[in-house]
Amino acid sequence: MKKLLILILLYANVAIGQNLGFSGTGFFENYDADVEQYLLDMHQPFVLRVPGGAISKFHDPANVKKGWGMTEKSVKDWFDKTGFDEDGNGLEKWLRKTSEQPDHSYMDDLIALQKKFPDMQVLYVLNVLNSTPEANMQAIRYMMKNGVRIVGVEAGNEVYGRYASFDEYVNDFSPIFKMLDNEYPDIKKGLVAGANTTRKDIVQWNEALAAYKGDYDAVILHYYYTQRELGEAYEMIPLRSAYDPNKENKDLEKAYDKAAELLLSKQMLKDGIAYARDQFGAKPIWITEWNTKPSEMLSNTVLNAAWQFREMVMYNEQLEFFLIHNGVSPDKYGLISKANKVDSDKHDMIRRTGYWAYILASEAQGGKPLNKTGAQNLQVDADGEICLYFTNMDEAYNLALDLSKLNGATVTINYVSGKHKYSAGGFAGYMGKNSVPSYEINGIKRETYNGTIPKNSFGYILIKTKK
Repeated sequence: MKKLLILILLYANVAIGQNLGFSGTGFFENYDADVEQYLLDMHQPFVLRVPGGAISKFHDPANVKKGWGMTEKSVKDWFDKTGFDEDGNGLEKWLRKTSEQPDHSYMDDLIALQKKFPDMQVLYVLNVLNSTPEANMQAIRYMMKNGVRIVGVEAGNEVYGRYASFDEYVNDFSPIFKMLDNEYPDIKKGLVAGANTTRKDIVQWNEALAAYKGDYDAVILHYYYTQRELGEAYEMIPLRSAYDPNKENKDLEKAYDKAAELLLSKQMLKDGIAYARDQFGAKPIWITEWNTKPSEMLSNTVLNAAWQFREMVMYNEQLEFFLIHNGVSPDKYGLISKANKVDSDKHDMIRRTGYWAYILASEAQGGKPLNKTGAQNLQVDADGEICLYFTNMDEAYNLALDLSKLNGATVTINYVSGKHKYSAGGFAGYMGKNSVPSYEINGIKRETYNGTIPKNSFGYILIKTKK
């Protein structure tokens, strides 16, 4: 089993380093002492993407020392000029966010965070749409000078919806890339590709990117399961109902059975990676946002976390960066998110189901899938260990392991499980007024393996042998 997140894979003669992490949307706005302790308790390195996604067209932290450097003028000018917003929320949202910025720079918070987490790596999203090359470089220089480990930059966020042609995009990012090559040649440079290939404009964008002969290091993709893929289940979920964890809920059970059937059978990430390989050849792939959405449907449930765990273990070795949306946030998307009255945990910020999935997936890197019906792959690694990972959104089942050929093996199971597929780490979208406060999923169980894979569970079996 790989306890570190840095692995090396050769694909088409290209060395690729794999790193798990999360988008930093809302990270510093919600960071507190509990969040810091939760991150320390993970005992895993991580990659942090800042400032985040849609905010990247407004930030100017080098020249505006408040938060990420948004200004009312910049926001108003942008919406007067284009009206473009990836989130679709518009002017009022961004004016509110601008007014809520603190009187200090989040770059300084990032510098302090780097000192507390020296193994942290950072992906920085450039403002290619609404800034200048020099302003972008000023921010990078400040952070690098003060010890932030920026390992890559993204040339904007989902910008294919903004440009009339790929050539316009090249005109915006290429001056920044040239300055990076001169000053920080080790920082990798990623270009935005589009994941939704049912859209003709995105297919054309990707074809232009594939034909581009300029200097860049990786392609960036974002993947979300939405109403389009999971609509049949979403329409069944009784949102904002009165929830009692001690009572059966047949409507939720049916909805989440359907959600599990759809979510765990579809292969969006697998197909997306295959598409990127076909389209962009050996270029490393950065998936810097992925999840199910909207968050009120599946976020912070055992089912969503089981899917997240499985994807992180299965696909991390094929990606240079694999960052979930998101790490610390005000809503249920976060691995750690703000509490509300439906949470029985009394901290301001609470660990959600994705937090435990992230830890287990980090620990299980390099593992092999558990075979429910046949022989297991019992190949011992250099540490004398065998890691078998599993996702079981069904009833418990018995599974004996033949360890007769192994020397002095000890076997443990490390997992998260819930009474239901919809069991949650506190507040979930189906919980509304008069719900009983709860915190059903509150940790990882680590036990001697007794031959049973638990109901509604995900995790890994670790077999340790004597070398």
